[in-house]
Amino acid sequence: MKVDANQHEEQDLRRLRELATFDKFSDGELQRLVGAAHRISQSKPWPLIHERTPSDSCYILLSGEVGVYVGQDRVALLGPGEVIGESALRRGKLRSATVTTTGPAEVLRIEREDLARLLDEIPALRETMDATAARHMPVAQPEPAAKPKPTHRRVDALVPTELAERFERAADGAGVRVDAALEDALTAWIDRNGGR
Repeated sequence: MKVDANQHEEQDLRRLRELATFDKFSDGELQRLVGAAHRISQSKPWPLIHERTPSDSCYILLSGEVGVYVGQDRVALLGPGEVIGESALRRGKLRSATVTTTGPAEVLRIEREDLARLLDEIPALRETMDATAARHMPVAQPEPAAKPKPTHRRVDALVPTELAERFERAADGAGVRVDAALEDALTAWIDRNGGR
């Protein structure tokens, strides 16, 4: 069994060396990275990350592709060398997207505690994560269209009954609807008191 683990580590090191994302890493740094990670291999599509869930790990895609989904919409397709889920993990936020492999894939999973240690030990990893986070900025959800401001609004005010009745009689006597008379009265009051 130990031979298999060593073979997988060597294979993972070889793959990382082939990816441009990791070309600034020394052999020793890549070995620490692979040694801290857990290798996962799947032969069919499977979800790595679920939108709006807490982050506990990030992934390095060694082979295959992943689709990035916000809601039901696929917003990106990523390939080998991509670091996935690092942004929410480093910020301590909920995941902003669902990430699912599109077919057979191999990934390295790095747990939160291991990532924190590796970021301190490997400056190139911090640079890679920063660059990846910049590329993977959360997809901005379109702001819902602002509702147009209504042209009229109901005013809920408690005034003495006698005053309200006098106002209604005055409006009726002038042949004006109560709402029109109230609008005129409010406008005059605002103008007198320097309102805008």
